Amino acid sequence: MKLERGQTVDVREHQFLLATSNIEYNFFFQRGLVNVFFSRSGGLFIDRFEGKKEGGLLLIHGYGNVFEKYLASGEVLDVEPGAWLWKDSSVRMETVTALQSSGGILGAIGVMLGGISFTLNRFIGPGRLGLQSMTYHPPSEEGATQVGGSNNL
Repeated sequence: MKLERGQTVDVREHQFLLATSNIEYNFFFQRGLVNVFFSRSGGLFIDRFEGKKEGGLLLIHGYGNVFEKYLASGEVLDVEPGAWLWKDSSVRMETVTALQSSGGILGAIGVMLGGISFTLNRFIGPGRLGLQSMTYHPPSEEGATQVGGSNNL
């Protein structure tokens, strides 16, 4: 992607490939206990790139197809944690927990008694958001037991 002078983007860890010399690199740690549990490195480090002088080129890697979504000011998009690839620095990111129930009084009771919940990243505009259609799954040794008790033979 081309970055103009002063344009800043945040890229999820391990997605950076290369940048021209007019792109400045920095990083920060995304705070929050949930980010420790839902990242591969014990926390969520985010790479920050900024175009300097006349700007430059930034190449990042995404799994599957990569899409760009523009979020209007205040527009909200909830995304599975592994699906976001990059965002403009103007886009805020929060971690939210969603509860799933069957509805009605029985569903409400089920949620109170430990209903199903899942974690999402919430992005709030304005700005661009890059999404990937697949998430990374580390390779496993041939014959290794996988989730559900099966193996990959």
